[in-house]
Amino acid sequence: MEKINQFNPKDLLTIPNIICYFRILCIPAFITMAVLAGINSNETFVYISLAIFAVAAFSDILDGALARKFNWGTGVGMLLDPLADKLMHVSMAICLCFAIRLDGVSLYGYDYFLHWGYLIAIALKEILMICIAPVIAKTGITIKANMAGKIASATLSAGFILCFFHKYVAPWDWAVITVAVAQSYFALYTYLVDVIKQLIPIIKEKRAKKLGIETADGAVSEVADDEKSEKSVSGDNVAETQVEGNDVARPKAEAKTKKEKN
Repeated sequence: MEKINQFNPKDLLTIPNIICYFRILCIPAFITMAVLAGINSNETFVYISLAIFAVAAFSDILDGALARKFNWGTGVGMLLDPLADKLMHVSMAICLCFAIRLDGVSLYGYDYFLHWGYLIAIALKEILMICIAPVIAKTGITIKANMAGKIASATLSAGFILCFFHKYVAPWDWAVITVAVAQSYFALYTYLVDVIKQLIPIIKEKRAKKLGIETADGAVSEVADDEKSEKSVSGDNVAETQVEGNDVARPKAEAKTKKEKN
């Protein structure tokens, strides 16, 4: 399995990644339909938006199944797939909170398909994931498929679909969203535990290598100091030998000079 920071241009055109591109393109489409539904109070646009979102949610299940069955997982997909999911869910939450308004139906004094509190809870979790992503990409650790995250994503998509029928199923649609948000935070917890377990040995290994290099440098410097001291000592000994030789040679030269005079 490729790591999250590995990139191969050929991976861009794998079938799961192409399906992921399609899911990303669905996002502006269902946003446009939701805005038109809110502006025109037209249920036709509401259900078109629902259909587009349902297809996008199904594509999320499809590309994951294909990647696992045929071993088509790539580093590009490991980054792109969760990014597409986050964009899809946050965008739909915004549409349900502000774009699509109910006609004559109010739940707890709120007449939109979804309460804005759910949007804050969903967005906060996604922001945390975005903050963690650069650390994971830098270390290059392998992120395994998180079953808790898959269940949370599927539950959240189902809850959003139910929200389109809010006036018929309320408050059960919001109950499903509440369960999905709780599942997503549990998935975040398991995700962080997995990341930390993989980071600890990497940090220990880097620290050990750093200490090893410092020890080697210290040993080299000690050897160099010993060699310098030995050279200086040998140089002093040579100098002393030369001085002694000069002292011995001087009387002999003086005796020879006296003989020549006589």
